[in-house]
Amino acid sequence: MGTAIRNPSFNSSGCSSHFDSTDDVETAKIKNFAKDLLRSRIFLGRYVERRLINQRIGYRDIVLLSAAEVELKKDLYDVQHKFEVASSNQKCIGIIDAETLGINASGLCIWTEIENEPFGPFWFQIKSIKFRPEETMVSVKCVRYISESYLEIEPILTGIGPLKSKESANALPYGNVETLNDSYNNIVAIFKDALSIRNVKEFLTFLCALVIAVFTGTSTFVNFLGNFILALIREMSILIKNSTPMFLGLLDFFSKIIGGFYILLAMFFKPSNSPPHSRNLVHYNHQGPPISNYDHKQFD
Repeated sequence: MGTAIRNPSFNSSGCSSHFDSTDDVETAKIKNFAKDLLRSRIFLGRYVERRLINQRIGYRDIVLLSAAEVELKKDLYDVQHKFEVASSNQKCIGIIDAETLGINASGLCIWTEIENEPFGPFWFQIKSIKFRPEETMVSVKCVRYISESYLEIEPILTGIGPLKSKESANALPYGNVETLNDSYNNIVAIFKDALSIRNVKEFLTFLCALVIAVFTGTSTFVNFLGNFILALIREMSILIKNSTPMFLGLLDFFSKIIGGFYILLAMFFKPSNSPPHSRNLVHYNHQGPPISNYDHKQFD
């Protein structure tokens, strides 16, 4: 709810809760009685709204009493009745029925001043009764906010039970039928709006654009994937071609190291040689026939 511009009388320092010097004895007694009866009372209620009461009073916060606060409600009615009877110049008393304010609930409401609190259920405490020229206001403060985990007390706060009377019980099915009819009409209206010619046209346009985008994206992805695979194969072939000599040289290097190591082991574990056998030397003194003089003419 938007921030309301408050009337100058709201929170005005000139409006005091003290008794005016012009009050008669009866009015002073009623004011004392109201203060003694209501001060420091703690009750359960719901902060329902902020409303403009009139141009003279300004905006006030509406608090709906819980239906369980029977004793406090009786005391408030009693105070209201005494003020209405004893004081004719007291124009407004901030105690009023919810039906009179037009709130969709049954019970008693008080208008008061609440600062910086959200709408919802609270534990309230009555601070005092403020007597102003234009109103008598029950001043309250919020003691504790009731969280969402305690929503089972909602019927108590609003004064609406599951079945309050036979009339409400009999009227309940008709209310359900009306609710179902309203829901059906809302659903039909939503479908009519959704199936309009403009929406169908926009849907078909979107569907065509989606198909074109999917086809274009798929062809682009396939083209990119093919180019990537061809480039990968080419680079892999170059890598293999350039790394083959290095790989073969590395294998030759390791084979020589391993072969030399095995040769070294073989030399370490080679068996010792046997002693050499003695050989008999035989002198050859055979003399052949004497060599005659060689005459080359004999071979002509």
